[in-house]
Amino acid sequence: MEKKKIFFVILLIIIVVATTMFLLWRRNLDADNSLSNVKKRGVLVVGGDAPYGVMEFFNEDNEIDGIDVDIAREIASRLGVRLEFNDYDWDQLFLKVKNDEIDLAASSITITPERQKEMLFSTSYFNGGQVIVVRSGNQDIGGVNDLVGIKIAVQEGTTGYDEAKKYTQENLIFPYLNFDDSGIINDLENEKFEAIIVDYVQALSMIKVYSGLKIVGTPFTREDYGLVTKIGNNTLMQEINSIILNMEKEGTLKKIEIKWSAF
Repeated sequence: MEKKKIFFVILLIIIVVATTMFLLWRRNLDADNSLSNVKKRGVLVVGGDAPYGVMEFFNEDNEIDGIDVDIAREIASRLGVRLEFNDYDWDQLFLKVKNDEIDLAASSITITPERQKEMLFSTSYFNGGQVIVVRSGNQDIGGVNDLVGIKIAVQEGTTGYDEAKKYTQENLIFPYLNFDDSGIINDLENEKFEAIIVDYVQALSMIKVYSGLKIVGTPFTREDYGLVTKIGNNTLMQEINSIILNMEKEGTLKKIEIKWSAF
């Protein structure tokens, strides 16, 4: 009999604690006005760091344009508000998110476990992983399996270098300090090597400037980009995630990508 009493007392305590925790959770959730604040204000304030290839750059009218901007604009439209997209230095961007000075950061931000401890990320909206760039007339390379034993150019200290070592010998890899000048392009055109492994955004910038190049297929590694907000802005991010998933399902994300990658 005494054991039954103890059992019911313990059960009652568990129920009271669980109920209290649930009520506290609900109160914290209700206190999150991040979504309602944006709708009440009528403006979604977004920050980015331009330029970065086709993701964000200044157009002829000196306005920020590109994939990140179009995605932010579509999200704002579906929230029923207008978009305010501001340019900041990369070092300022995350601080402005944490200080609640901007609602979102949209700047090709790779989702990493370290960053997720400091900021709240959306679901991935773009894969900026590694791709293969070859001369336009090259019909021999159709994917990574065709890289075996051929000469490949990469940027030193990058994921591209690590990927190249999976497919060809070390002595057939040509490391470049950076891809910011035309040297690597000239070397590819002059057949010093057969392919370049580089991240997708940089590859898009290459083929935009040099018509004699093409990208083979789609990214063969993952580097997921996400939108970022302050930790605690759960209602805003839940709504944004729903919008991103719908945009992906409808093909809107792909249309935006194609718009800025069809040169």
